[in-house]
This record gives sequence, C-alpha cells and structure tokens, in this order.
Amino acid sequence: MYEGKEEVNVFQTVKLYAFELVCHLFMSLKEPNHIAKLASLFNIFLKGLLELPLNFPGTRFYSANNAANAIRTELMMIIKARRMELEEGKVSSSQDLLMAEQLEISKAKEAGELLNWDDIQKMRYSWNVVSEVMRLNPPATGAFREALVDIEYAGYTIPKGWKIYLSVASTHNDMANFEDVTRFNPSRFEGAGPTPFTYVPFGGGPRMCLGKEFARMKVLAFLHNIITNFKWEVLIPDEKIEYEPMPTPVKGLPIRLHPHHIE
Repeated sequence: MYEGKEEVNVFQTVKLYAFELVCHLFMSLKEPNHIAKLASLFNIFLKGLLELPLNFPGTRFYSANNAANAIRTELMMIIKARRMELEEGKVSSSQDLLMAEQLEISKAKEAGELLNWDDIQKMRYSWNVVSEVMRLNPPATGAFREALVDIEYAGYTIPKGWKIYLSVASTHNDMANFEDVTRFNPSRFEGAGPTPFTYVPFGGGPRMCLGKEFARMKVLAFLHNIITNFKWEVLIPDEKIEYEPMPTPVKGLPIRLHPHHIE
C-alpha cells in the first residue's frame, strides 16, 4: 500500500484500505469500481448520520437516507448472487477468503479446542496507544438514546420518551474521569484501565459496537506492518481535525515515509 512512495495522504489511504479490506473479507468483492461505488455511498451516509431528520432534497439527511437505501440494494444483490453460487457449487476456497480461512483454522484445532489470538494479545502497549488516540479523538462524537422510563439524574427529571445525547468526546475529556486530560498518556490503560463507562469509543452495555474486536485486530495488524517497514514524519504537525461526523484531518494527514527493515 505504501511501498515505493515518499509521501502519502494517510487518512484517505487508510480509510480506503479499511473499506476495501471489509469488502474483500466479508463480501469477496475485488472489483475496484464496485468497491469505490459502495465507499462513496457509505461516505454520504456517514455525513448525514447525526443530522436533523429533515427528509427533503438538499439536506444531508435526505442524501444519507438515499445512500443507505442504495447500499441495502447493493448488499441484497451481492447476497442473492452469493446464494446462487453456493447452490450451484461455484464458490471455492479461493473465491471466498473468509470461508477458506475459517475452514483452515477449524482443521488445525483439536475437538473442543478454543481459538487463541497469541500475536494480537501480545500487542498490549500498542493497543494502549490506540486507545489513547481514541480517547482524544473518538471515532464517533456521541450517540442518541431514548428514555424508556422517567429518569431522575443530578437533580433533573428526564421524561419517558425524551431523546438523550451521550457526548463521548466530553466524557473522555472530563477531569473527573481522567487526570491531565489533554496529555497523551497510553499508561492510563494499564492494569484495570479507566473506570467502566468513562471510556466509550465503541459505546457500552448490550449495544456496544459489534465491530470492536474486528477493529482491534485490523488496527493492530496495520500498525505492525507499518512500524516494521517504515519510519515517518508528519508534514502538518498541528493539522486541524473536523468531525463529519467521524474525526477527519482537514488535509488528510500527509506524511513522508522512510522505508526500513527490522532484522
């Protein structure tokens, strides 16, 4: 992905890499134009995720709603095609990487033996670094929930049916939850780590993000390959971060790469 390049736009490159990886592993999509089409629709959907529900032409919510419908249509077509391939016996291990990998892992296990993530579990400090990055710049700024019953909180009454907004960014930067909140300090996550529900980049409780562990594995694998192959320097050290609604470097986080090899 970075080989042969001196400078890259990190945000756009990694964003596309992550999306292509998901398409490749979970849907066996390899055609660049198809992936690009889905990526474009997904970006439109993301930008309208936290907009006011004004569903008429010209609003981000309207565009996001149309993009979501288009994504559903594309996914249903992919699922239908995959079912036909399965029924006709056309899907092989070379066509479906996910299935092949799971079969290979399964064959290597004894009956009843559990899976283990030895390499990933050894990357504890790396994950502490990633966690501190997400504390300072959470993947999502917050989330809405609906009060199912009347709630009394801090002297206020929140009536049943009202919408509640959890600000992840405010929670992560609350001095009652973290000391010296503006300092980058991965050691916050050593041992037991932060108090439950003070650190919520993936949400919490029964509706925690289903992709948390997949994201963890993907990020750590990416870090391992980058760190062992390159050194780099950030070209815009104080680049501004905007939220649309995901944290987005306004210039794309350009860096200069210096290839190296660790023996």
